Formats: sequence, C-alpha cells, structure tokens
Amino acid sequence: MTPKVIFFDINETLLDMQAIKTGLASVLNGDETLVDLWFANLLHHSLVDVASGQFHDFIDIGAAALTMVAHSKDISVDEATAKDIIKQHITRLPAHDDVVPTLKALQSAGVTLVALSNSSKAGLDAQLEFANIKPYFSHVLSVESVRTYKPHAAVYHWACQQANVKNEDAMMVAAHGWDVSGAKATGMQTVFVERSGKMVYPLGIAPDHSIASLTALIEMISS
Repeated sequence: MTPKVIFFDINETLLDMQAIKTGLASVLNGDETLVDLWFANLLHHSLVDVASGQFHDFIDIGAAALTMVAHSKDISVDEATAKDIIKQHITRLPAHDDVVPTLKALQSAGVTLVALSNSSKAGLDAQLEFANIKPYFSHVLSVESVRTYKPHAAVYHWACQQANVKNEDAMMVAAHGWDVSGAKATGMQTVFVERSGKMVYPLGIAPDHSIASLTALIEMISS
C-alpha cells in the first residue's frame, strides 16, 4: 500500500554522523570507535528515561553518556564540556548524498514528508537548516512535545495524529532496527535503511522493506 505520509528519522538515517565522530573523539583520546559506544549509550539511556518515567533533553542525556564512556576508559570529561562539544557538532551534520535527490523526488510526487526525531525541537530545526533539507518537510516533530522517546508507541501514534494520517497509511524510514520495530508495532509501514555498520534488530518486528540506498524509496513509491 502506497503511504500517504513518510516519516524520516534524522540522525544517521538522513544525516552523516562522521563530523560528530571526529569532534567527540577529540575528548576521547582520539578514539573514534568510542563515539559509536557513546551513541549506543545515548540511545540506551534515553530508554532508561522512558522506563523510569523521566524525561531529560537529548543533549543532556548525550552529555551524561559521554562522561560515562570517558570514565570507562579512565578519561576525565565533565558534563558541561561534554554538553558544549555535542551541541557544537550535532547541529552541523551534512546530509548523506542520497538524501536531497530522494526528498526532492518524493515531494515532487506529492508525498507528504515529516521529520521525526529524538532530538530537541531547537536542535532538530538547526540540524535540518544546516543540512539544507528543512523545506522538504511539512512537519518537523520532536519527541520533546510528548516527553518520551522513540521507540515508545506513544511517539508514533502522536506523530501520525500530527500529520493527520492513520498509522497504516504512514511509513517510518530509519537506519535503526529499534525504530522501525517500534513503528511497525503501532501499525505503520516501515523501511530500514542499510547505512554503513547498521543492521535490522534480529529479534525485532521485521520491516516491510530493507534498502541499501534511500533513493530506492523513489521507485518504491512510484511503482
């Protein structure tokens, strides 16, 4: 079924995280592999907030996670420094090469496009503006409006309500297995984007499609 609305995750799915890897590595003894560990910890502890009924800003969770990763490697990084360096880099990420051509083609085809992210609203706006992709989206949605994080079901239900679309008529596109699994559990159509190093969560709800490049969406929607 052709979706009426396509929701896009932002970090890693649309935006290339290499710049933040380089930036954060500067406080992790130059070890970029620790940045992947940091991002995993950021996502993990956002779910700790969900499970414990709390809600902290995504950057604050990121700063806390960075100090924890640094500590595990006997590196001293205070939370204020961690927060400053994350804010400096996370809002200055370029779009992957396949993003603009895909968004442009889908918008031209009359598909409603929505950005849906765990980032704060201000951070998300800054990210999309820096990457020059904000005009393609009819809605820019941050989970801070519902004070919980993806993949909680409440986020996807709320997002579909904001876009005035039934879950089954909406599609979630993400490079994270947990994201597409969470969206699928609410009845949405799902597409997993096979960004470098990413794979579907083997125990999650399988996505409807798995694509090597975002441009595959164009043919998918037009067929």
